[in-house]
Amino acid sequence: MNCTLRFDSQHKVLLVTLGKMVTEAIVRDIHSVIVRFVEAQGPCSGIFDFTAVESSQLSAESIRSLAEMIPAIPDVPGNLRVIVAPQPALYGLSRMFQILRNQQGIDMHVVHSLEEAYALLGLKTPDFGGVSVERIALRIHACRS
Repeated sequence: MNCTLRFDSQHKVLLVTLGKMVTEAIVRDIHSVIVRFVEAQGPCSGIFDFTAVESSQLSAESIRSLAEMIPAIPDVPGNLRVIVAPQPALYGLSRMFQILRNQQGIDMHVVHSLEEAYALLGLKTPDFGGVSVERIALRIHACRS
């Protein structure tokens, strides 16, 4: 999987850090992992960090398609969804995703830095611990079999 997941259990915030490459298939795989995590852990806020992404194969059409999926982080009062996208092209695609989600009544935020995301969530001293993406992915695979 082309991402890492870390969770701050005190503040109930999931941090999803994407790797160097992002495609629609990768985002869909990550979505499945997050859905499973939230099912097991309960509602939380989410930060989706695109800072490390060097190459994107996302198009406007793939953003429309992804925006039609059920939210990986459910719309629960007090929980926020924040996309961190410092690169201009990814920032633009993230804003497009935000607008499509907002039209569905799903609150999204797009910022340029992780520090902005922390401030938006009111995190002064986040304490993120690792989450085993592989174990979650194996559970997903077992459920599909």
